[in-house]
Amino acid sequence: MIQIKEVTSKKDLNDFINLSWKIYKNDKNWVPQLKIAQKDILSKKHPFYETGEMCSWIALKNNEIVGRISAIKNNAYNKYHNVNVGFFGFYECIDDSEVSHLLFETAKTWLRNQNLNEVIGPANPSTNYEAGLLIEGFDDPPQVMMTYNPKYYLKQFEDEGLKKAKDLFAHRLPTNSEVPEIINKIAARAEKRHSITYRYLNKKMWAREVEIMLDIYNDAWENNWGFVPMTENEFRHTANDLKMIAQENLALIAEVNGEAAGMLVALPDINQVLIKNPSGNLLPFGIFKLLNHKKYTNRMRIPIMGVKQKYQKIGLSSLLLQKIREEAVKTHYKDCECSWILEDNHNMNKPLFTYGSEVYKKYRLYQGTL
Repeated sequence: MIQIKEVTSKKDLNDFINLSWKIYKNDKNWVPQLKIAQKDILSKKHPFYETGEMCSWIALKNNEIVGRISAIKNNAYNKYHNVNVGFFGFYECIDDSEVSHLLFETAKTWLRNQNLNEVIGPANPSTNYEAGLLIEGFDDPPQVMMTYNPKYYLKQFEDEGLKKAKDLFAHRLPTNSEVPEIINKIAARAEKRHSITYRYLNKKMWAREVEIMLDIYNDAWENNWGFVPMTENEFRHTANDLKMIAQENLALIAEVNGEAAGMLVALPDINQVLIKNPSGNLLPFGIFKLLNHKKYTNRMRIPIMGVKQKYQKIGLSSLLLQKIREEAVKTHYKDCECSWILEDNHNMNKPLFTYGSEVYKKYRLYQGTL
């Protein structure tokens, strides 16, 4: 017998989070995320829920927890795009089609009751956070803030009638590969012509830096499919999390004639630390490994790279990539992931291919009618 139970108590939330350890117990590439971070994003106190709503459920079969799902109403997204779209996320399930179907039906029913007519996912809880189902690249652990899932989820999603909305690319870029000399010459000309300068983010002036980053972020991504602007509270909350692991020399602001025009933030892949911390707890030893992540990490991920729209035709994306590669070569990072990038975002994909990247993982956002 299968029972669907709404998450309403601390015990329910713990059961919801702990299910991942059952689903992935024999998967060597799964990275146990910090439970404190998962509780934060699922907590109604998180700034996302100032403009969004969410309801979550766990599935029990013979009194054993076997699945989970969340249904999300992102009011900011719907207002921005003038649509009535719902989302689903935080999905985990055993390889059981009956359990999967009941989870999806429960989420869809809640979304219908919110007067929504379409569903997109997975998004945990929006495209500003972890999003997409891994469809290619199962042979490598996910990098920091990227999703991971069993292969059988693809069939479960498709059995529910969900169709591809967009694919998301993860590029792998060796930090020590040769850059063609012609690119260096073009970069030098562009920097001189447009008076382009660069500076590192200053953690001592973090509040000011966050304001600058938010301005670039909401301008640069404005026309991207699936984009929803972050509120200042939401962006600050996310930026403060990033500050804990960000390195100043791997976070750049590009300025054109003194105006902040673009940014790039690379993060050490702390999943290389978390994978050695199977409990998902900070204590007793997790916090020490996390604080000393340089001992355990040799790859990094670029989750944020954006250029204000009025500067997108002067090659600033390529210039930022070149600068961050120069910084990476000076350090111990041998590999860089640039993710995620929409499959049809040619302004971002083209410069990466020019620098010798390859798309080594793909993720998919699905959509369906309600």
